[in-house]
Amino acid sequence: MPAPAQRYAAIAIVLHWAIAFSIALMIPFGWWMSDRAEDGVVSDALFQAYQLHKSIGLTVLALSLLQLGWRIAHPPPPLPGHMPAWERIGAHAVHWGLYALMLALPLTGWLYVSAGWSAHDGAPLQVTTRWFGLFVVPHLFGLPEAGADVREGVAGAAMSAHGLLAWGAVVLAGLHAAAALKHHFIDRDNVLTLMVPGLRALGGEPAPKNPVRLAILGGGLALTFAGFAAALFTLASLGAAPQAQSQIEIAAPAKTAVEEDAVDPDAPPAWRVDQRASSIGFAFTYDDGQAATRFEGRFTRWRADIRFDPDDLAASRVAVTIETASATDGVAMHDRALPGPDWFDAAAHPAATFRASAFRHLGGDAYEARGELAIRGRTRDFALPFTLVIAGDRAVMTSTSQLDRRGFGIGNDTEADGMISRDIDLAIRVEAVRQP
Repeated sequence: MPAPAQRYAAIAIVLHWAIAFSIALMIPFGWWMSDRAEDGVVSDALFQAYQLHKSIGLTVLALSLLQLGWRIAHPPPPLPGHMPAWERIGAHAVHWGLYALMLALPLTGWLYVSAGWSAHDGAPLQVTTRWFGLFVVPHLFGLPEAGADVREGVAGAAMSAHGLLAWGAVVLAGLHAAAALKHHFIDRDNVLTLMVPGLRALGGEPAPKNPVRLAILGGGLALTFAGFAAALFTLASLGAAPQAQSQIEIAAPAKTAVEEDAVDPDAPPAWRVDQRASSIGFAFTYDDGQAATRFEGRFTRWRADIRFDPDDLAASRVAVTIETASATDGVAMHDRALPGPDWFDAAAHPAATFRASAFRHLGGDAYEARGELAIRGRTRDFALPFTLVIAGDRAVMTSTSQLDRRGFGIGNDTEADGMISRDIDLAIRVEAVRQP
């Protein structure tokens, strides 16, 4: 085994301070994110904050492994000879405890993310991890393919351990720092000066200057401080970003064009929608580069004004109004995010509308409706193919189609844009009764 050195190598010092600054940043950062999640906040800023937290955490894991390997291969300087046995034992225990925490903290976080389960919502939540946006980090142990009970149990245990380890890191880091200050100001030895570049040694001859050592120290610490400053700036920007909550108020709707036609006795018959048997659904695919997951949702509040006669398509009219804040796919985090400014922006655009006044018969039970679809204040021409079966005074209409969400500005500027399918599947079923 190599003999202990008389001073720390430049690489050891750079690794020490890079890890120390990262952990000092990550622990309060993690508590802030957890509080926001517990409060039900969902925003692209919080999503980016989690990605940054995970990226820094994985970097700490890699640096800690490198530091541990370096320490094994290059034993540190010996402790001062005046230290009593109990203090030596305590110093070694704190050092090795910190090494264990530096590895366990990011590993439990990685395990939690791999489980794909939200401990805050108690529901599935598949979120990919992209290391500083450069590449996808694989999940551990194939957990995304495990059953819901397994994923929920792993996520709960990992999150609990992650929180306890964070507190453990605070305690041990505090003891470590307090001991270093005691050595410098009370014991008056050089324990602290060995790890703090530029701090004058207490007594003895100054160590000879080594250009290579100075270059490694200067470059490494400069890079560490630059990274720390960049992370602080990013966090300050994310924390200052407005966290708009969706507050929707639907006023009594004005008469639609279809309702205005109701005074015309020659207009096609009106149809009353059976809401219990009708639905407007949507589906999208979330692909994190490792697995693709399909989510299916629906709008729970909508209304349709229908004037339709298959024998008088030229006079037929349909107007559909959907409350965008009612979008849900059963995933709590998604349900909170969908009405937000990054997606449907329900506070500014509470309703999406489809108005069709051009119909054509495609043969048999097949028809097509053409009109204007308006979402988030953007209006696009839209063709809706559908089948229609009328039996007496009851009609059943079904339709499957797709729309390009980016054409309406839905999720365009979010971190998840590249992971969520651009084409959204629509599935519509309307059962209606002819009005007298």
